Amino acid sequence: MFIRLPAVVCSALGIVLAVVTRDAGVALLVSIILALVVLADAALAPNPALLVADHDGEDSVRVGDEAHATITLSNPSGRRISGVLRDAWPPSANVSPTRHAFALPARSETSFDATLRPDRRGTIHSSALTIRTFGPLGLAGRQKSAPTSWQIHVLPPFVSRRHIPSRVRQLRELDGRALLLTRGEGTEFDSLREYVAGDDVRAIDWRSTARLGETLVRTWRPERDRHVVVVLDAGRGGALRVADVPAFDAFIEVALLQSAIAQRAGDRVSVIAVDNTLRARLAAERTKTITHKVAQTLADIEPTLNATDWASLPLYISQISKRPAFVVIATTMGGGTLSSGLVDVLPTLKRTHSVLIAAVHPDEPAPANDIDAIYERAAHERSELEATNLARSLESAGAKVVRGDAERLPVAVVDTYMNLKARGLL
Repeated sequence: MFIRLPAVVCSALGIVLAVVTRDAGVALLVSIILALVVLADAALAPNPALLVADHDGEDSVRVGDEAHATITLSNPSGRRISGVLRDAWPPSANVSPTRHAFALPARSETSFDATLRPDRRGTIHSSALTIRTFGPLGLAGRQKSAPTSWQIHVLPPFVSRRHIPSRVRQLRELDGRALLLTRGEGTEFDSLREYVAGDDVRAIDWRSTARLGETLVRTWRPERDRHVVVVLDAGRGGALRVADVPAFDAFIEVALLQSAIAQRAGDRVSVIAVDNTLRARLAAERTKTITHKVAQTLADIEPTLNATDWASLPLYISQISKRPAFVVIATTMGGGTLSSGLVDVLPTLKRTHSVLIAAVHPDEPAPANDIDAIYERAAHERSELEATNLARSLESAGAKVVRGDAERLPVAVVDTYMNLKARGLL
């Protein structure tokens, strides 16, 4: 049972009447009558359990986009029911409106529309559906709340998708002109053509030259159907705050843009997220919906403060790729977020794979003159020095290192991938 505002107003008027008349008996009589009226009104209110609610709407949406939901409320009883319905979602869902007033005739139904604009990725649930029904006088009523199974999957925003058209154009240009005269790790035979002055003599195909009587050279092109494995640090490196969000969100952007470009280049994509355990895995996909699958795989992953188990990385990669692969490891450097474990495991990875380390920059402190800002600036400079030294160690161990802020890092990774592909080094 609940009491509505009109009943409270009546109580206030009764108290005012008692003060004006200065008669305690009048006040007591008014209070008793009002209490009886409110109780009777609540007793006559329909049972909220008589109503049947159903939910329909989109089951996934990107962060910042708008999703629509519809609640259908049915009244199978033989009496008119009026009241208010509330669908409770977490504040991050940004639901509007949250309450819906209704007046349902007997054996009828009505629908209510709401919009959701989530600002956090992950699966969010409607915690409860609350229905209030009013008595005939509208002074009181009955209320019932019930948990629901309604949920919506909020996918990462994929802000860097705006760079896809320009990189796809570069891929097409690469396909048209990237014929190499030397065979590399990531090349396959394309064709024979006549030797012209300036060609590398090492490219001459002597057997075909002898057979056909003219000097021919072999040309090679970047190999398709390569395997790209994107590794996301879901440990303390991913938990570091960058641009007011965990660095792991920037790693997701790297994975999404790299997956989109690799798919258009004819390569297969795998994605894994690790901390001290394997948190997520998507193996060897080459579908047009690759970015959607990657987003679904990573949407619910939240980074932890556990140290990342880099020693297990070769095992995780070997389980999804038996062939040489291009391994992109998204992490942070400096500030104690990356241990020497990755440096130690690089020689094992490099025996089979090409490795690129994509490291996001932590935020630079704002300039200020107070003592706290000076200490913060000094800590940032020390962290940058550690990151620079670590990058040199990683490069000495055979990895290529790309560093950038959260916005530029995905583009820098993709540009490096395309450059290596154009040179036949993948």
